[in-house]
Amino acid sequence: MLSAPSPPLALTLRPYQEECVQRVLNTYQEQPEGGKALVVLPTGCGKTVVFTEVARRLGLTTLVIAHRQELLQQAADKFRLADPTAVVGQVGTGRHEWGAPTTVASIQTISRPEHLKNLSQFRYQLVVIDEGHHATSDGYKAVLAALSNAFVLAVTATPDRLDKQRIESSFGEPVFSTTILEMVEQGYLCDLRAIAVRTTTSLDGVHTQGGDFKTRDLEEAVDTPERNLRIMRAYQEHAKDRQAICFAVTVEHAHHLAEAFQKAGFRAAVVSGDTPQEERKHILQAYARGELEVLCNVSVLTEGYDHPATSCIIMARPTKSRALYTQAIGRGTRLAPGKRDCVILDVTDNCLKHRLQPQLLQQALGVDMRNGESITEARHRLHTEAAEAPAPSEPGKESNERTTKVLARTSDLLVNILAPMDWKRLSSGAYVLEVGEHRHRIALVPSALREGYYAVWAKLAPTFKPQLWLKESPLEWAQTHAEMKARLLQTDEKKRVLVDSHAPWRSYPASLKQLSTLRYYGLDFQPEITSGEASDLIGQEKARREQAKAKQRVARQAPRSRQKTS
Repeated sequence: MLSAPSPPLALTLRPYQEECVQRVLNTYQEQPEGGKALVVLPTGCGKTVVFTEVARRLGLTTLVIAHRQELLQQAADKFRLADPTAVVGQVGTGRHEWGAPTTVASIQTISRPEHLKNLSQFRYQLVVIDEGHHATSDGYKAVLAALSNAFVLAVTATPDRLDKQRIESSFGEPVFSTTILEMVEQGYLCDLRAIAVRTTTSLDGVHTQGGDFKTRDLEEAVDTPERNLRIMRAYQEHAKDRQAICFAVTVEHAHHLAEAFQKAGFRAAVVSGDTPQEERKHILQAYARGELEVLCNVSVLTEGYDHPATSCIIMARPTKSRALYTQAIGRGTRLAPGKRDCVILDVTDNCLKHRLQPQLLQQALGVDMRNGESITEARHRLHTEAAEAPAPSEPGKESNERTTKVLARTSDLLVNILAPMDWKRLSSGAYVLEVGEHRHRIALVPSALREGYYAVWAKLAPTFKPQLWLKESPLEWAQTHAEMKARLLQTDEKKRVLVDSHAPWRSYPASLKQLSTLRYYGLDFQPEITSGEASDLIGQEKARREQAKAKQRVARQAPRSRQKTS
């Protein structure tokens, strides 16, 4: 079984990702041909990692479909990270690389009649639809009809649609689903803090179209010098030291907002569908390097764009769409070194007509949040209020029991969400961490070729000779890998030898005990695995299992807490 496996992922799957993969595999076993599975994971929780691992384990000819070039490139990159030997073809934007074991394709290209014939010819066994909430359109229906015998996996962060079509009618109820709230509580997404920015603008004259505000009416109502200045001042007051993405109604609105920021001395720029591709690339790179503080955009950054250091979202565009709203705030939910939370500036305009009420953070997430309060603070407050509330019967006993449950819940959260490490961001875009009394240095160094990718380097005392711990990987992978080793150094200085890439033992063949442990954990490995590689795999798996136990404790407490507060 272990003679020639595919190379393992650079990062062990998170517990919920492993559960998600297993549920998809179980669904496939029930109906390999023509079966369907829907997965709902919030932005930043690894949808691409999940479907890449499903494809790797199934070993089927795979077609990944997306509606944006950025999503195609992300998928191709993740497949190659999971398996450096993977052959990935691309169809779309002028490329027609049919016939590879894995193909990433643009729906706009493959839904054309001349390409539908190719789909039938290559007979893909697994079809993955990224951002699956788009899959009810005619183009997707034509593609799925041409591949009726394939197993279809749809992944999305936002299953609800403005046109009221239910994605579940096409793919069934989700085989796995989780929420932003749950991921924040478990420490996989950063905390969100909502601040209401009240304006004197009225939305009462704005009409609706297709389930959301009519663009022209909305622009006329909200694109005013007074409102734009109010938004800038709110950023200045609450988030001036944070990188922010600002969502505007139209291109002109975005430019007016950017001008308001620029006049106040902030470095701001605009990206939209009208921005030339090369110019957009340079602007996004400048933002990623920290050279821009505010990035104003119209629609282009709601899906497929990730800059984890973003710690402020400005909702200057009112919307009735929960899907659009959650996609927008999802640009700020990702974890990053040194990032404590993300501030959502909810611009609240006057609105007397209930049918025109736009989405706000607490409405979208379904949690009672006070102004300026974070999700975690709101949840703790609600649990505390419930614990202190008198019970209708046996007040003393019930109150004590409730208090016990809440305290256990709070304790679990503190154990579960490990204290953020003190990363420092340099002007070069790299992150640096000093560890222990000997001040070992660990660095996340940005890739010069791939946006959002970082290599992990270390300089360990006493020689401080540079050593590569992890090749270029997505930031969350690199950060997790670096912090796993950093915690080893923190717990015991003698464990330095376990993380030191220059230690002679790392090049020795894996010991019998290591091989036995790898088999016990069910980990894939190459026959020629070294002792150092085996140690890394075992360390990652132990860390994953310890984390999973903490999450299970939280999950066991959550239902009881909710019962007591209901």
